[in-house]
Amino acid sequence: MDFDVDDAATLMALLDEKRPRLVTQSLLSGWDMLQTDLPSRERIESAAAVLVGTGLATVDADWGMQLTAEGARIRRAVPGRGLGMRQIPGILGAQLRERDVARADLVLPASLYDAAFTAYMDAAAHREERAYRRHWWETWKPRRQD
Repeated sequence: MDFDVDDAATLMALLDEKRPRLVTQSLLSGWDMLQTDLPSRERIESAAAVLVGTGLATVDADWGMQLTAEGARIRRAVPGRGLGMRQIPGILGAQLRERDVARADLVLPASLYDAAFTAYMDAAAHREERAYRRHWWETWKPRRQD
């Protein structure tokens, strides 16, 4: 199979049918939480192309992605309780492998991805700086003398 079903399953785990999810810092953060890596623009594009081509998601002109009714049905069938969030893409991937998957012709604009990537990296740097300051303060502040 030419399609990266694992990436499509990861993206599917991050989408819902109620509102479109844009390619933003939060999408990259969710992907990073599930896979402990950041996807390239091409990986997101390819994952979305598989979901759209298979009829499980839609992508609008602003690259707002959401699950179709069929995609939401498959997503809801994965039990949320008792599983770790990182196990959900594996279960969805197994279900996608049982389907005839197709690929839609989609192009994720580099400007959308680059803005999300920059925002994610800036937020990560800010979190790291806050953690450093907190650590510095905890090691520097005077200890109580009892």
